[in-house]
Amino acid sequence: MSISPKEMWEIFQHTTIVRRPTYGIVRGYHELPYICLGASLEGGFASTRVRGRVQVSPRFVIRPQHYVPRYEDVFGEENVDAALIGRMFGVLGFKHKPVECSSEFLEVQHLSDSVEEALSASMDELDRMEDITTGVIITPNSRYYLISIERFIASVLEDEFSM
Repeated sequence: MSISPKEMWEIFQHTTIVRRPTYGIVRGYHELPYICLGASLEGGFASTRVRGRVQVSPRFVIRPQHYVPRYEDVFGEENVDAALIGRMFGVLGFKHKPVECSSEFLEVQHLSDSVEEALSASMDELDRMEDITTGVIITPNSRYYLISIERFIASVLEDEFSM
């Protein structure tokens, strides 16, 4: 199933950024932890919560091929599940803002709570932990949550580059 550029733009535009990081942003380099919530695509669940952390470098970093880690380097040859097809994380790009993004942590949970209940619980958890670095995002389409994550990254970069 593919998605058209128009559908991508709709998801990007209708993503709601509920909470942005207020600390931990250093000009040009970010560690952006996030919680992305949306309606579940899995039967028997009301919502999906994706928790992760994105690293954004100050500018494009061009590395020789032999410095890029291979799949085996990351997961080991013995720990490969043959049924796993894979997941690609990519950013469409930000005009005049060359950055490199990588995703270091990803946790996906299907919840019985509604999106509103999951949002309230997530905000309460962040408040209890006094976490001011984690962003909270509502995606209009959980299947394409990465587009909403890109919107989150773009909002942080827009603020940085407009200074």
